[in-house]
Amino acid sequence: MTAQAFGDQYTKQKLDTVEKYLRPYASALKNQSFKLLYIDACAGSGSSIPKSATKAEEENARQDLLGGFAAPVFDADQILTGSAVRALGIEPPFYRYLFNDLKRSNVHALSDIVRADFSHLEDRIEITQLDANKMLLDVCSAYDWNKTRAVVFLDPFGLQINYETLLALGRTKAVDLWYLVPVFAMYRQVSGDGHINPDGGPRVDAALGTTAWRDVAVVEQHSNDLFDLPQLKTERAVDIAWFEKIAKERIGEAFGGRVLDETLRLGKDSIHYFSLMFAWANPSPKANELAKRLARAVLK
Repeated sequence: MTAQAFGDQYTKQKLDTVEKYLRPYASALKNQSFKLLYIDACAGSGSSIPKSATKAEEENARQDLLGGFAAPVFDADQILTGSAVRALGIEPPFYRYLFNDLKRSNVHALSDIVRADFSHLEDRIEITQLDANKMLLDVCSAYDWNKTRAVVFLDPFGLQINYETLLALGRTKAVDLWYLVPVFAMYRQVSGDGHINPDGGPRVDAALGTTAWRDVAVVEQHSNDLFDLPQLKTERAVDIAWFEKIAKERIGEAFGGRVLDETLRLGKDSIHYFSLMFAWANPSPKANELAKRLARAVLK
């Protein structure tokens, strides 16, 4: 098994949460006539090793090499099963599994796992190597959403997901979305002295679908120097929680207001890196009730 060095223990929390949602979701809709899709646009390799474990093993390997031993072998308990593999283990199975990752090595590793462990589902599985936005926009236009329902899991490495993609998912009126929003990555694009990163700022624009955040995130302060000459200073005026609030509002706007207020905050060393958010596109009262009930249950 080729596992990515990725994330940390909080990675397990998000994966556990989404998996807990998928089980009752698949069960609740098993007798419906809809075709159920599981869509993982940033699926990875199928497994990962927390970076903390990687560092520890690298040190062990260094010590082993000094003693003439070979390279690191990770304990099976340290390897985290990825979202795609977890979804393949859900019963009853989905009608189709649409996996995607931009890295060729991840696509190959995940394909190997499918062939080795899930050959009975192989005809239901599609694995692509595309930009996540293109993959999702293609899917949105390819299916008849009057006859299809889907759970989409978005777990990007950074600010890759464009707001136009969220709008397209919302327009299906058939998608439940779990989105790991990189709120710290948004926050860090504004320095303490109020300068917006010229490369990262446009990525925040694209992720939120607006530049209005810039007007709030930076404030100007007028003062006079020692010679009584006017000075203009800028500074950052918002925190990570503010970006979480704005991101949730924007997701809600893309999904007709149907975004759960509760989020799962994830990070380490007291830093809030990500917020796992849930939104659902189906406006029917029955779907509303089911989506909220299931999501709240797993976010407790």
